[in-house]
Amino acid sequence: MSLEEGVLRKIRPKDGTIRRLNEAVEQLRLLTEESISRSGLGLQTMLVGSVAKGTYVGEPDIDLFVLFPESVERKDLEKIGLRIGQEVLGGETRYAEHPYTHGELGGFEVDLVPCYAVPDASKIRSAVDRTPFHTRFVLSSLDSAKREQVLLLKQLMKGVGVYGAEARVQGFSGYLTELLIIKFGDLISVLQAASGWRPGVVMDIDTFKKTGGNAPLTFWDPVDPKRNVSSALSLDQFCLFVHASREYLRESNERFFFPRKRPLLDLDIIDATFRNRGTFPFVIVLDRPDLVDDNLYPQVQKSVLGFKKLLEMNDFQVLDMKYDVGKDIRMAFELFSADLPPSRLHQGPPACTENADDFVSKWRSSGLGQPFMIDGKWMVYVKREHRDPATLVLAKGKEAALGNDLRELKGLKCFSGQNVYGTANRRAFTLLLDKREAWRV
Repeated sequence: MSLEEGVLRKIRPKDGTIRRLNEAVEQLRLLTEESISRSGLGLQTMLVGSVAKGTYVGEPDIDLFVLFPESVERKDLEKIGLRIGQEVLGGETRYAEHPYTHGELGGFEVDLVPCYAVPDASKIRSAVDRTPFHTRFVLSSLDSAKREQVLLLKQLMKGVGVYGAEARVQGFSGYLTELLIIKFGDLISVLQAASGWRPGVVMDIDTFKKTGGNAPLTFWDPVDPKRNVSSALSLDQFCLFVHASREYLRESNERFFFPRKRPLLDLDIIDATFRNRGTFPFVIVLDRPDLVDDNLYPQVQKSVLGFKKLLEMNDFQVLDMKYDVGKDIRMAFELFSADLPPSRLHQGPPACTENADDFVSKWRSSGLGQPFMIDGKWMVYVKREHRDPATLVLAKGKEAALGNDLRELKGLKCFSGQNVYGTANRRAFTLLLDKREAWRV
């Protein structure tokens, strides 16, 4: 038995799961049909996503769409769609391009989503209107053998850490993995192709170009040829998949599919690592706002970059950074130095400009420093306002470019020096310092 066959035996849906899933889908359909019959609008339902396509790995979510005629106003679609969702699921309202209902039925998470029944994908009125076309295309393009290859590719991508288009991952969507199998045929063929990719590769179902794209990978949607299916894929995740493809083809291993859990680094190892490198750890902690992940993670990512820029504008060189989102948000930085000298060099204007005399007079009268010339420009040593990163962030953190819901710096705490080595920071530092690929842990 090959490695891939052994993996398939583990990830194929079990009979019990299939039975429970079919019962939940049938119950969901009946409840929804009963609810929509009262609208008098001729609404229809359609099962979409990985459950409809038979391409789910693990415990799946159920996605049922309620298709509205185009004659229905958008506000009425949203209002009626949410009413149906509440009657059927009694769950919570979530938001994508428009609101939908998320709940639970038969032990499975369920999304009940209203959309328009448009005649083709070029006439969509919201992004979700495209999803039924995706489901129909995949169902018409996958046979049972290719469907199992999709399961393998999804599981490998999960193991490698590149599966999921959500903001937390910035990887390959389920639909994109299905298209890759439809295009290349099987797992090994996808990996062989990917091992030769470079950023900028462009393709669709029928064609392939090595370069020319503005994104790391451009895969034109077969049901909407102007849409890049891989637009959420980041450069790092694209490159990690290319690297993983080469590694797997060189020496395949079950850990590509089922990696071991990454252990947290001991505090003394974290301390020793920074000491050996001669670098300095720094952690910023904020309260976690009550947001869904797809709204939270982009704000965290923006905030980490905002704090990095604030640190660098004040002469703290950032060598690396990672964040950990748990009960709170912890941003770990590796700094070249965490104790800056009392003074810094401040550059003034060229000596021959009209305002040069004003600069010299200002600094001579300040008593802080004596101006001098380097390469025809006035310079002066001035007193540094913040010599350590913690006092800088505590004083000027709100000046950083942060996510909207993090700008108030609720729960702000900073850790540097020896107090940085607290147990609560272990996971953030593990993400920062343990650079091993998932299959090598």
